[in-house]
Amino acid sequence: MTELPSSSPPSVLILTKDEEVNIGACLDCFKFTDDVVVLDSCSTDRTVEIARKYANVRVASRPFDNEYNQRTFGLHEIEYRHPWVYVCDADERVPAELAREIVQVINAPGCEEAAFRLRYKNMYLGRWIKRSSGYPVWLVRLVRPDRVRYEHRETNIHLIIDGNVGELRENFVHYSFNKGLVPWFHKHNYYSQLESHEAQRVLGSTTLGEHLRHTFDRDKFVRRRAFKNLSFFPPLRGPIRFLYMYLLRLGLLDGGAGFHYASMISMYEYWIELKVRELRSKWRERTDALAERMLREVAP
Repeated sequence: MTELPSSSPPSVLILTKDEEVNIGACLDCFKFTDDVVVLDSCSTDRTVEIARKYANVRVASRPFDNEYNQRTFGLHEIEYRHPWVYVCDADERVPAELAREIVQVINAPGCEEAAFRLRYKNMYLGRWIKRSSGYPVWLVRLVRPDRVRYEHRETNIHLIIDGNVGELRENFVHYSFNKGLVPWFHKHNYYSQLESHEAQRVLGSTTLGEHLRHTFDRDKFVRRRAFKNLSFFPPLRGPIRFLYMYLLRLGLLDGGAGFHYASMISMYEYWIELKVRELRSKWRERTDALAERMLREVAP
């Protein structure tokens, strides 16, 4: 392991499930810290075996039940050696420039931030699909666990932060297709199921006007959540997403990789719309059956 910097590094939390393809390259990025925790969801491959070969790595295990519980356990039920924690997935990479910036900002005199957000470069077919992936997308990755908590949501949960949020200049790199297309489709089929339930909740308990107002909020994450919730209201989610990413955001300049990626993301949005329709149909069927039963019970 390379020599640790004189400044205090962050601890690192990596969430895994069958990540033998990715975990080695991911852990190689964190030689600048002495405290890396791999929170594994009962992998059946060599993920844990590979992780335990690293002297600076501890492995914790917890069966996965949902994203909220898993991430909350990772941040608040594990003891870390350092006050700052960098949270990532196994298919993400931290370049040396980003590692240096992380150490620099958390050791800066008078640092009062509770968290830092940063952008990522999404890779597909060997290239950065900058336009078709909607870059820049800001995500909170560097946090003080004692000043953050996760929102209670089925999927795509975000952190609720007690304090200021800073921004880093450097990007991390996301290799979301390293395990191939089949795992990507399987994962997004699962996500679309969760998103459909969230969409059903939003459509049934909030109004379009509420989310429109939040699109003007000063907080980036409030605006992002508002736009996400607004996307549940119009029909034709898939075609709209394709036109937005491929034409309006100039995904066509990403070549074939951009076209394929925009198509797959559009298909994911279409799955959500179909599943919302199915849920609403089942809800109507249950409501009609309940009303019919009640009428029979009160009939003379």
